Amino acid sequence: MQTPAGFANVLDRCLALRAGEQVLLLTDAGTDQRVVEAFEAGVADRGGVPVVSRMPVPDLPGQEPPGTVAAAMRSAGAVIELTSLFIGSSAARREATAAGVRYLAMPGVRMDTFRDGGPLAVDFDAIRGDAERVGAAWADASSYRLITPGGTDLRGSVAGRPGRVLHGLAREPGDYMAPPDIESGTAPVEGSSSGVVVVDADLLFMGEGPLPSPVALHFRDGGLVGVEGDEAGRLQDMLDRCSDPRMANLAEASVAFNPNGRVCGVAMETESSRGTAHVALGNSIAYGGTVDAIAHLDCVMRDATLELDGEPVMVAGVLA
Repeated sequence: MQTPAGFANVLDRCLALRAGEQVLLLTDAGTDQRVVEAFEAGVADRGGVPVVSRMPVPDLPGQEPPGTVAAAMRSAGAVIELTSLFIGSSAARREATAAGVRYLAMPGVRMDTFRDGGPLAVDFDAIRGDAERVGAAWADASSYRLITPGGTDLRGSVAGRPGRVLHGLAREPGDYMAPPDIESGTAPVEGSSSGVVVVDADLLFMGEGPLPSPVALHFRDGGLVGVEGDEAGRLQDMLDRCSDPRMANLAEASVAFNPNGRVCGVAMETESSRGTAHVALGNSIAYGGTVDAIAHLDCVMRDATLELDGEPVMVAGVLA
C-alpha cells in the first residue's frame, strides 16, 4: 500500500524510520483519526511497529502527560506527537529525547496539512541551511529587534544565548523537531526585553485561528505588562488558567522558514509560515532560558523583520 506523499516525507525524510523500531503515536480525543490511521499504516509498511497511546486532552500547552505515557515515551524508538495541544516543551519530552528517543512534535495537524504542495511536502534538507544560518546569527548576537508593519517593535538582549534551530529532521538519537515548522530563534535574556508585539496571525492553541483582529502585547523588562485588542480575552483566559506568575516571562523569539506554510486554522502550519515570527510566554527551559513556568504560549505575527546587533537578518521571509 502506497503511503500518501506528505506522510511518506515525514516518515522517510524527517524521521528516517528504521525497520523494527517502535513508533509511539501520541493522541487524544481531539486528534484527527485519519492522520493516526495514515501514520499507523505508513509505519507498518516500513517494517516499524506503530503503537498508539491515547491520553487525556491537555489542559494547557506544554502540560506534562500522565506518568504511564511519559514512561512509554522514554522507551520508544521514536515519538510522533499528534495531540490536540502542544506538549513538546514538557519535562517528559525532554527526558525522552535525553534518553535518545527521536521526537516529532506535530500537535493539531489535520489531513489537509499533508496535502500535495503543502507544508509537509517541502524539501526539509534544502531549507535547513537557511534556518541554520539564522541560528548561527542568533548565537553570535548580543541584541535583537523584531519589527512588523502591524506595529510590532520589540528589542532586548540575547547575549550568551544559543541559537535554537528546528529544521524538521529528527534522524539522530535524541533529535527533537516539529514539522512542518522550520524556525530559528532563542530565549531572550530574562528581564531584558521591552516594547510591543502586535499579534496579527494567531495566538496558538487559544481558540480557532487565524485571529480576526490583532492583539497587542506590551512588554517591559522581560515581562508582559499589558494586553489589548478585541481578541485579548483568548490570551487572558489562558493565563488565568495557568495561574502562574512566571507565565509573564518572554520565553522565546523566533522566525520561520517554510515556504509552503500559510496562516490558517492549524497552529503548526501558521507557526511554520515563512515571513512570520513568533514570541512565546512562559516556559523557556527548552529554548535556552531559565524560567520553568507551567506552560509555553506562542503568539505569531506576519511579515516580520529580524535585526541582530542593529543589522537586518531577515525581512518578511527574505534573508538579508
